[in-house]
Amino acid sequence: MDQKKVLLAITTLAWSGFVVAAYFVMQKPLALQVIDHLTGLVWTLVVTAILLVNAFALGILTVKRFIPEAEEDVPVLALAGGIGLGELGLLGFVFAVTGTSQLWILLTAQILLLVLFGWKGILKKAFSLVKHGFVEINSTVISIPAWMKWAALLAFLLTFLLTFLPPADAFDALLYHLTVPEHWLRDGGLRAYNFPHYWFPGLVEGIYFWGLGLGSEIIAQQLHFAWALCTAILIWSWTRRLWGDLPAWWALMLMISMPSLLTLASWAYTDMALIFFGVAMLYTLSYGREQTDARWWRLSAISAGMAMGVKYTSFVMPVTAVLLIAVWGIQKKRETFIEVLKFTFLSAIVALIWYLRNWIWMGNPIYPFLFGGRYWDQFRSDWFATPGTGSGWDLKALLLLPLTITLGYQDINSIDANIGPLLLLTLPLALWVMARQKNAEPSQKITLTTIGFFTIFSAAFWTYGYITTKDLWQTRLLLPAIIPFVIPASVGIASISSLDTRNLRLSFIISSLAAASIYVHLVDMSLSVISRNPLSIATGITTRQNYFERYQPAYAQALQMVSQTPPNSKIYSLFEPRSYGMARNVQPDPILDNFPHDIYLYEDPQRILQTWRQQGYTHVLVNKRLSTFVLGDLRQTEILDQTIDLLEPVSASSKGEYELLEIPVHQP
Repeated sequence: MDQKKVLLAITTLAWSGFVVAAYFVMQKPLALQVIDHLTGLVWTLVVTAILLVNAFALGILTVKRFIPEAEEDVPVLALAGGIGLGELGLLGFVFAVTGTSQLWILLTAQILLLVLFGWKGILKKAFSLVKHGFVEINSTVISIPAWMKWAALLAFLLTFLLTFLPPADAFDALLYHLTVPEHWLRDGGLRAYNFPHYWFPGLVEGIYFWGLGLGSEIIAQQLHFAWALCTAILIWSWTRRLWGDLPAWWALMLMISMPSLLTLASWAYTDMALIFFGVAMLYTLSYGREQTDARWWRLSAISAGMAMGVKYTSFVMPVTAVLLIAVWGIQKKRETFIEVLKFTFLSAIVALIWYLRNWIWMGNPIYPFLFGGRYWDQFRSDWFATPGTGSGWDLKALLLLPLTITLGYQDINSIDANIGPLLLLTLPLALWVMARQKNAEPSQKITLTTIGFFTIFSAAFWTYGYITTKDLWQTRLLLPAIIPFVIPASVGIASISSLDTRNLRLSFIISSLAAASIYVHLVDMSLSVISRNPLSIATGITTRQNYFERYQPAYAQALQMVSQTPPNSKIYSLFEPRSYGMARNVQPDPILDNFPHDIYLYEDPQRILQTWRQQGYTHVLVNKRLSTFVLGDLRQTEILDQTIDLLEPVSASSKGEYELLEIPVHQP
């Protein structure tokens, strides 16, 4: 009897398995067709979560190291998250430079960190801090207009969804933010590339190294979004602590009103990291002054040092801090001198690794600026700087700059330009708040002074770039100064109710205009999300290749052309800065000077071709469309045509934007 039951059970299981399997094999449900992509999506989210938890734990250790009794409040939550991401970026570069790039090693390192933090009780503190932060933020929702709450939620969800899109539109990510860590992983360390952007400070690329090394460029984009979230939380909590709930939410609304900010937050760029470190430096600097506790200035110095590990232009941050510390302590010269030395030393130590790397490899700590270095000469220096192309000292143009950057018609990149109308709308209100700071409370006055000084200094530096070269006509480069300035702007717009009368509610009119502006942008953003359908990409319903072919068709074809060359090919790009995703040894054209520089050095097509061959190049990739904009005169165009005639055509894109040519083995 028992044997019959066993046989019957086995038969039933076999039949059930056969029926279900046969059905799914024939019907092929979509979930099974994209099961590998769904698995990849789960992997991406899990790895992102592990990296964020470890970064947060590192940040908590840093904050507690300098201020053990720091309260578990929202500012500490934001500071720990952003600073910890920076520390993870430094650790990523250490792994990269030592050639430790295998996936299993990187994953093991992160798991070991997770286990260590759990064993030490850091994870428990981290989750407690996150929970406390959510409770505090949620407690303010009932005291603000409902439209603000829904705008914040919608902006968060839409921006997060955009992080799942491939980086087709993110030009600088394809140029170097993702290309550099891709090179680190492929090369198993550093190489002396003739690629200026490769040698820019690489703190953010260090954390993108983890994302790419663990199998997903989407992870890199989500880590950049995490910096944006930390920035928003810090701005919100800073404003709320000093001015209350409504100004705090207005600060968030002003940030949300900037379309370019939300777009950048979803890309693998460096802007949100730089903005965060600037805000963190200013917050800890002013808070340390307010509490007369110089220990907070240690966190400020770390933030300034990390900012110097993101972009060279961040030098205005530590300079601002040092000047403010000197002014605040002018009556205590000896103590102030010591504090300035401590700040300078700590920020320099944090930033040192990038400048030491450049000195060792390229002979210039701030390569390629000021001191030149390897692969650099006067021609390239002049070409990169493009001196004399700015606005010049045109007084009318300078006075109209606030309107110019709002309208965005002069920016070299339209995405950088769209900061929305609300910042210009609130500018008079912000200036009014700054002018009346003598009547403010001491802590408010310290904050307004700190932000005002930094904004003026940063804006002056950016304006000088606007005057001297058109290459710096990018509103995006002004964002580190703009974002802290939303605090006085939010205080101003929240204070406008004092102008209300019985017959005219000015605050209602301004709030309605602001809400309408924000929701128009969010609707536009929603339509973009619907059109691009990031969840379709994330789940594999639409492939990454198809997405690139739709939104960057020419570059997608260039990637295919390059992939069809022999694996040992060495490709020289002309007029194409991007090289991310090209699985070959490619010399990109990052400042579009490869061919003009070759003309400068070698003069004629025969010598140019001979030099390419001696340098080991086997193919040349030409962006023909861009060449017509770059070449300055008829002579250069003729030399390019003559050089191309000496090469052997291999393939071309469908509309002729790109052409791939082979360099003959022997001189023709």
